[in-house]
Amino acid sequence: MTLTQAQIAAIKALEDAEGRITPRQIFEAAKSKSSPLHGLYDWNQKHAAEKWWMHQSRLILGAMTIQVTTQEFSYKASAYMVDTSVKGQGYRSVLALKSDTDSARESLIFTLETAAGHLRRALDLAAPLGLSGEIDLLLERIAGVTRSVRKEAA
Repeated sequence: MTLTQAQIAAIKALEDAEGRITPRQIFEAAKSKSSPLHGLYDWNQKHAAEKWWMHQSRLILGAMTIQVTTQEFSYKASAYMVDTSVKGQGYRSVLALKSDTDSARESLIFTLETAAGHLRRALDLAAPLGLSGEIDLLLERIAGVTRSVRKEAA
């Protein structure tokens, strides 16, 4: 999402003296049709409700876990992963992916790239604070694992 200068100014105007702001403040300001933030929201209640329900469904899928036991230890893992073979937002059982090596690899690469994207955002936030060293190392490790998984596919 790219914000206009007017939208950025409207958000900055909502900050308190210490630079604090809440999502509720932004939402309340956006309710006004004259607010530059108004167009950032889907005000059609039916569409907005469905978007929220889909978000809730993704959270529900994310809460599903399976028990994984090896000789060394036992842990819980996500029961579903993003299925990259489905247009839109599809998920697939990790147990089903286990027998479909190509799809499993693609889903893992997608997950690694998503994690790297979150870390790049963290790096963007950490840099001005002088706290980026550890994040750089994590990004390098994820890139290495992603290369390794891609190489196995070739």
